[in-house]
Amino acid sequence: MPYVPSTRHIDRVCNVIEGRTVRPGADGKRLASSYRRSLEQYHLDPGATAGPRILTVPELRDVQHREETFLRASGQCLSRLHEMVREADYCVMLTDAQGVTIDYRVDRDRRHEFKRAGLYLGSCWSESEEGTCGVASVLLDAEPITVHRIDHFRASFTTLTCSASPIFGLHGELLGVLDASAVRSPDERESQRLVNHIVRQSALLIEDAFFLNAATDCWVLLAHRNRHYVEAQPEILIAIDACGNAIAANRRARECVPALNQLPRHVAELFDIPAERLFEAKASRGLVALRLHDTGSTLFARVRPPPVARMPKRPARAPRDTAAPPATPAVSETDALERNRIVGAMGEAKWRTEQAATALGMSRATLYRRIAKLGILPPHKC
Repeated sequence: MPYVPSTRHIDRVCNVIEGRTVRPGADGKRLASSYRRSLEQYHLDPGATAGPRILTVPELRDVQHREETFLRASGQCLSRLHEMVREADYCVMLTDAQGVTIDYRVDRDRRHEFKRAGLYLGSCWSESEEGTCGVASVLLDAEPITVHRIDHFRASFTTLTCSASPIFGLHGELLGVLDASAVRSPDERESQRLVNHIVRQSALLIEDAFFLNAATDCWVLLAHRNRHYVEAQPEILIAIDACGNAIAANRRARECVPALNQLPRHVAELFDIPAERLFEAKASRGLVALRLHDTGSTLFARVRPPPVARMPKRPARAPRDTAAPPATPAVSETDALERNRIVGAMGEAKWRTEQAATALGMSRATLYRRIAKLGILPPHKC
């Protein structure tokens, strides 16, 4: 495929690294830092004209198997995004958190051309291998970016334009990157503003789909600041466990309710409503108004219960001629405090037991025993 002559591109990269050429704005600083790392840390050649590394079929199959839940949540949104940008001759790619393309959409009659450019299943876009590009920049900074043509580090990618955005999981961990790329595009970077915006919005939709799938067994608040959008387009998602603790929240929820950045938090600490009221509020009963303790502002929400709500049930009245079974003892205050302490540490450690055990000052074996005793489950199992 055509690309900028290697010698001219090498000179340009060196000028950016040495500060003789400066692109204004935050993205310019990100690109200059990436150029420096690509050249000095990874020893990549900016004049190289080879395409990216492509995984073998078995290697790709293993990666896709590990990311099955992520792929299931993103598939429909990937197709919708491609329908929006295909007329402008873009393909759409989804990578995992290591920059491996695990899914993509492209017009069938253009597939060969995009594949020659490296835009294909199994292509690897980490900075350590390919230098500055859209996916690599997002993997490093977790911020959306458009890398336009000669912004790429390697000469082989200088005809490409990539708009990329991060996709986060339940606890803010990076799941992967959504990218829309064109083999040919206008010279002006401003021409990519709309595509960049569409990609960012699509990444949020994938996050929400992943959130709802992963929180299937939890109570979920689906909320909006405007009551008329709750049913059609809820922007705020909060997963709540059977004890009334908010254990996960999507990105927009953490932006609107800063207290959700420190989880778990009991519902009563966030809103002026007890957890029992939320558990009783079925979707068919209409919307619930929630006043935030921090700001006093109001959110409107509906409540999605888990398939089998783990709510305490009143014991059935025993027949007169049969002795009633002994009541299940209530959880002691000490156990409740211990449970909250462990859940808090696990949340801070992104549910990695080794880090949580260190923070709690106990061995992993002891932590596992206490988790089992107190019935603590990770968010995706609630």
